[in-house]
Amino acid sequence: MSDPSFSFLDALAPSRWPTLVVVGARFIGLMLTAPLWSMPEMPRSLRGAMVVLFTLAVLPTTSNAKLAPDYAGLPGLLGTELLLGVGIGLTGAVLMAGVALAGEVASLQMGLNLGPSLANMPESPVAGVGELKSMLAMAIYVTLGGHLMLLTGVARSLQEIPPGAALDVVSGGRTVAALVGTLFTTAVRVAAPIMVALLLTNLGIAILGRAVPQINSMVVAFPITIGLGFIALGASLPFMGRVMGEWVTSIPRLVSSIVSAFAPLGR
Repeated sequence: MSDPSFSFLDALAPSRWPTLVVVGARFIGLMLTAPLWSMPEMPRSLRGAMVVLFTLAVLPTTSNAKLAPDYAGLPGLLGTELLLGVGIGLTGAVLMAGVALAGEVASLQMGLNLGPSLANMPESPVAGVGELKSMLAMAIYVTLGGHLMLLTGVARSLQEIPPGAALDVVSGGRTVAALVGTLFTTAVRVAAPIMVALLLTNLGIAILGRAVPQINSMVVAFPITIGLGFIALGASLPFMGRVMGEWVTSIPRLVSSIVSAFAPLGR
């Protein structure tokens, strides 16, 4: 435990610089994967400044890093700290990736992905349903304070796993892999209403094409699938919002499971 009388100036003493570097590595891992903090539109200099700011904010309440006198194991230690930060950030990134994947699947079933191929402009970017869903997910994530939950998770992890402690990388890696595996289940939950509606629509068009061979099924299917797809998208927004909200509110529990998995053996 840290000394309550420990001041901010004491945290900046040269003896605390190794701890500053180790704690900063954990925040850097978070910045590499966490939604909002890892946005490509955010300048690297700004992200670097935020890493320094967050590190200095938690440094007074963080114990000294346990390092060898010659700092021989510092590179490996920084790597494990970076991995822990990445794992914490993935608890939010999996949601965004799942929502984007659900949108791409919906776009594919609606036929929107065929636009560039049919318009003789294959290199032109097309904003599909995936981008719309991603913006909705980001709005819910920020509104519910998911980005702040992840920062709080890193700060609390410093109390449960002091900087410089030997992490259980095997158990932590398995937990992170299991978390990434939930990406597909998240995508299916978000895209399920649209997928079912379009599946039934395509089945009906296929039956109609067999019953009336003179009808060009592809030409008929485009307006129907696109129209019904957007209707199903609008009708499923409350369901999507509930699924996304449940995920965001579960971020503290997911972060706690990640940190517990990385906790040193015999702690």
